[in-house]
Amino acid sequence: MRPTNLAVTLAALSLVAPLAKAAGQAAAYTVPTNLPGVQTFIAPAEGFNPLTASDEELAMFGFPPRPDAEAAPEAYESWRRAMLSSRERVIPQLEITNISHHRNLHTSEKTEAGTDSSLNWSGVVDLGGASTYNNSTSFRSIFAAWVVPVARQAYGACTGGTDYLFSWVGIDGYNSNDVLQAGSESDATCNILQHESSYYAWFEWWPNSATRLTNLPVSAGNDMFVEIWNTTAKEGFAYIANLTTNQYVTLGLVPPPGTSLIGDTAEWVVERPEENGILATLTNYVSDYFSACYASTFGGKVYTPGATSAIQVTMLDNSFKPISVPYLLGPTAIWFEDEGSAR
Repeated sequence: MRPTNLAVTLAALSLVAPLAKAAGQAAAYTVPTNLPGVQTFIAPAEGFNPLTASDEELAMFGFPPRPDAEAAPEAYESWRRAMLSSRERVIPQLEITNISHHRNLHTSEKTEAGTDSSLNWSGVVDLGGASTYNNSTSFRSIFAAWVVPVARQAYGACTGGTDYLFSWVGIDGYNSNDVLQAGSESDATCNILQHESSYYAWFEWWPNSATRLTNLPVSAGNDMFVEIWNTTAKEGFAYIANLTTNQYVTLGLVPPPGTSLIGDTAEWVVERPEENGILATLTNYVSDYFSACYASTFGGKVYTPGATSAIQVTMLDNSFKPISVPYLLGPTAIWFEDEGSAR
């Protein structure tokens, strides 16, 4: 049932500027954040129901696009659960870091067909076939749900520094020179036998560095839902929801200068990032479970990690030994495990 006071909210929209007006969609109305180039959306009126809202109203208030309930019922059910749990919209406070989630750093290690190795990524990559941004084969959106893993340093280690794990979904970056991505961060620090763990939500449009959401609390064991989508090669969006606390943030993003989306690949990844230009040590995260993994193109094709075009990527350490491996659990779920020097 549509809210009776929607007209009041629509009238208020004249006070803020539209980020964009994509073809066939209502204008997406936004308000500034504390960082240039990043917008958040005006909150809908009390009682607004994303399950019954029109596609135009979803876009207007920054909700992720609704999957087709008939063509992709499981994807729709995951989106529906996330929308029901997204009850408190947070106006984000943002902090730029010196951490960068680089495009996939392929190694020269020999792999079997359908597999790859990387110095910074482990996960599953779907190849959509786009060579330039277009309204057919380019990826439009990707999402997943996961439980934030506990962060530790390797058993017996106390390095005096910080180990990092970033769990994310994204578009581009496997073969292209940009990545639009968002997710959660699990960091482990030890100094003189004092162990600490830190957890954040974040986003990035690489080659910009990662930006943390300092006022969206995240803890180990929290259930997260994250979706990335775009309307043009120069307009991206991120929806980050902590389903345990029922809090969420929705963002409108523009790319770094000279960067634009292709939409050639979609990824579900755990990563060790670069800190100040050097590959960081991977957190001993033990395991990381992604469920409800779906991606879709503008042409309406739905992809999952079990797609025939999918590539499974194993992360290697600086000695080219495996440290993070993805395992498929059916067509829509991934189980990640760390091993080797990360343990």
